[in-house]
Order: sequence, then C-alpha cells, then structure tokens
Amino acid sequence: MKPRDKDVLSAFFEPGSVAVFGSLKDMAGLGYGAIKNMLSFGFKGSIYPVNPGYEEVLGLKAYPYLSEVAAPVELAVVITPPATVPEIIEQCALKGVKAAVVVSENFAEANEQGAQLQQHLVDIARRSSIRIIGPNTVGTLNTANGLLTIPYMIGYENIHRGGIAYCSQSGLAAAQCQPLEERAYPISKMCDFGNKCDVNEADMLNYLRDDPETKVIAMHLEDVKDGRRFMEAARRASACKPLLLYKTGRSEAGARASASHTGSLMGDDRVYDSAFKQAGAIRVDTWQEFWDIPKVFAYREPPRGNRIAIISHSGGAGVAAADAAVEAGLDVTELSPETIEKLISLLPRNSGNPVDMGPVLAASADPLSTQEEILAAVLADARVDCATIILYAGVMAPMQPLADMFERLMQHVSKPVTIWVYGTKLFLVEETSRQLEARGLPTYIDIETAVKALGVAAGYAGRVKP
Repeated sequence: MKPRDKDVLSAFFEPGSVAVFGSLKDMAGLGYGAIKNMLSFGFKGSIYPVNPGYEEVLGLKAYPYLSEVAAPVELAVVITPPATVPEIIEQCALKGVKAAVVVSENFAEANEQGAQLQQHLVDIARRSSIRIIGPNTVGTLNTANGLLTIPYMIGYENIHRGGIAYCSQSGLAAAQCQPLEERAYPISKMCDFGNKCDVNEADMLNYLRDDPETKVIAMHLEDVKDGRRFMEAARRASACKPLLLYKTGRSEAGARASASHTGSLMGDDRVYDSAFKQAGAIRVDTWQEFWDIPKVFAYREPPRGNRIAIISHSGGAGVAAADAAVEAGLDVTELSPETIEKLISLLPRNSGNPVDMGPVLAASADPLSTQEEILAAVLADARVDCATIILYAGVMAPMQPLADMFERLMQHVSKPVTIWVYGTKLFLVEETSRQLEARGLPTYIDIETAVKALGVAAGYAGRVKP
C-alpha cells in the first residue's frame, strides 16, 4: 500500500472531522441517528450536519450545503436517497473530502438502475482522490476515538477496547445487531464493506496489517472482489498477525442469497478454501467461531506448542474437553512428576490430565485458595503450553472473588488460557464470563470452541515460527 493510500484509508477510522448527510429529524432521521451515536460513544472530532432543512441538531450547527462548511472535512457519511448520492459524492470530491461511507441502499444489490448509480460512484472515485466504503453499509467503528458511522439505534454506549478488528460484508456484524458490550469482545476496529464498489477486503487487509491497535483480523466474506490482489494482501497480513476468515455463500442456495444481498458473484467454495490456506489464513466454520476464536489471540501470545492441560470443576466436562482437544490437533499432555506430586497432596483421587477439581473443592474449607493452588501448579508445568479451564458459576459461587483470583493468578502466567463457564442460572454464567473477560481471560459459550480456539492458536504459532 502506498503511504498516500494508507493515509486516505485512515480517514475512515481516524478523521478529525465528519460531515453527515441525511435526515436530521429527531430519533427517526438516520442522519440524526449517526450523529447521536458518535456523540454518545465519545467521538471528539468536529461533526458537520448537512441538510438545508435544519439550522441545528443535537447542539451542532447544521449547514445547507457542504460548500458552506469553512473547515476541512475528512470523512463524509451519506444516508440519502440513492439518486442523490452521486451529486453528494461529487461535492465531497470538490471539497477535498478523503473518504465517504455510503450507507444508502438500493444500488447494485437491488436492480440494474441501482447498478448504474453505483457505477457512477465508482467513476467519481476513480477520477478524484476520494475513497468510498459501500454503498449498502453501516460503515466503520473505532474504539480508540469513539467514531462509528452507524445510523441505527444501538442500545448501549460502551464497546470494550482491545486488539480484534472485525470486518464483514454484512451489517449483521456491527454494533446495532450484536451485544458487543455484554459479550465484552476486545475490539480495535470494525468495518462493513457493503457492496464494495471501491474499498474492498484487500484494501482493508493492507490497512489493518499496519494498524498498531489491531493484533488479530477477523473477516467475514461473501465473495472476493479481486482474487490476485486479495491473495497478496492476505499473505502479507497473515505473516504479521493472525487472519481469520469466515466465508459464507458456500452452498448454491447461499450463493444465490449473497447475490441478492450485496450483488456478490458466485464462486466455487473449494477454490476459496485452497486460496485461504495458500495465503496463510485461518478459516473458521461458523458465525460464532468468527466472533469467539479471535479472542484467543487478543490477550496473549499464541502457545509455544500444542500441549494442553484441562482443569475442570466437572469430570464429565473434562472428558468432553479432552475429545475436543484431540480433534483440534492438541496433545492432552502428561503432567510432570513434580506437578503430579503437588496435585496428589491436593487431589488424592485425581492427579492426572484432565484435572478434576470438583470433589476436592466441594470438601475444602477454602475452595478458592485450593483452586488457586491447583491452577498455579498446572499452569507452571513446563510440559503445558496452554490450558482450558472449566468453571461452575452457581448461586453459592463467589463471582467477584473468583474473578479477582484469576486476575492475580494470570499476572504470573504467560501461557494462553481459555475458559468455559457453566451453571444453572444464565445470568450468573454470563456475568461471571463478563468479569473474567474484563480481566483479559477469553471465555466461550461451549467447551468445544474454548478448546478449538487454542488448537487454532497453536496451529498458527507452528506456521509462523522462524
């Protein structure tokens, strides 16, 4: 990527000023919604509402035309009827705006007339310096500065800042559709490509590869715009940081649905699968894996090997995790004699791997301290590269002390750990998971994904070793 190109793409995430085109009607207007969301999430840059029918919105001066904004504008958010969009993009190009997010729908995904309008946007972008994300998109989000271009009601005002960049070809993978606050996903940036009339997955890979805020890239694709360019960008990105890809439209029915959704073209899924492997990308299989597996890379470095320890409150869960570990390419390692000796003093009935803590914790006068001793001993074992921990969250389980214990424990542990929490009350399971996530411990909604995440991380580490 040329330095100039990188600077332009930065305007989608790090603009000092944003112009918003759209309806400014209270609550119902999408322009109003985009501005309100930016203010609610703490965006500190200048915001310029553009609509000739208003003088002020949310305490901000409104302008009838972009040309009347005296200050420079770096990013435009356009949420107007399709026929009006080309003229607005022309105005932005004349103004020197670097980037535009076109939220408006009914372009190439709708009909031939829409496709012609979309081509008009492409023509403008090619003869000027402006770059366009969309149309048919909710645009971008940056947790570092509070920028988000989403015009719809979100329902919360906090997204956990972290190291995962989520990119998608659907607005479904965005803040207005996902419980990002409650799940506490550690997010750096988000992007919805929409119809990809200009900026596409290759552009975004080039940008995110060099983004210091992003440790891992997760990308949902329905198709690839330029196969050769994508492969080059994916190879370079995966050499720097983990790249996880979730490809939908794999079946004929799915491909047809994709074509009507974003105007995507069908392609043989076997070709995609082979290309992703050649590029060094990690392919995930489900929507939930797209969200959850990247977390294993966000908090700690990948494991040095594939030897896993399984430590559980339940013997049955430990057996299930062992099966999942083997399927994920992990070795359920034999613990060292020193660790076994330590565990025998704490767990007379079970000192192997998986480690079943349940019986001894039930009988312990201080189960929290006993649990900490067991975890510390296993995680310190030189034969252990990573661990999955299975915890019970019940009415009598001390949620806050448990989370604090893990925070204290992990200060002395560099190995990656994943956690699955189970229990009889969903709110306790979810709140315990949130408490642990807030302390940098990735939690998962099932045993299999918690273990598979470590398998993926170990596989990645094996490929990138010097």
